[in-house]
Amino acid sequence: MNSPTRRSWPYAVTAIVVLAFESGWEPAEIRSLAAVLLVLVAVIYAASRDND
Repeated sequence: MNSPTRRSWPYAVTAIVVLAFESGWEPAEIRSLAAVLLVLVAVIYAASRDND
């Protein structure tokens, strides 16, 4: 069985943004969502580098 890789976050972020788009969110809301998701990914990435 294949286990999820550490680089699966781009697919998750893309899926969330696409779902927001398909749900009728305004472009400004989608930009804000994407910015928050990217900051969250950066924080998680930085925290995981400190543990290595």
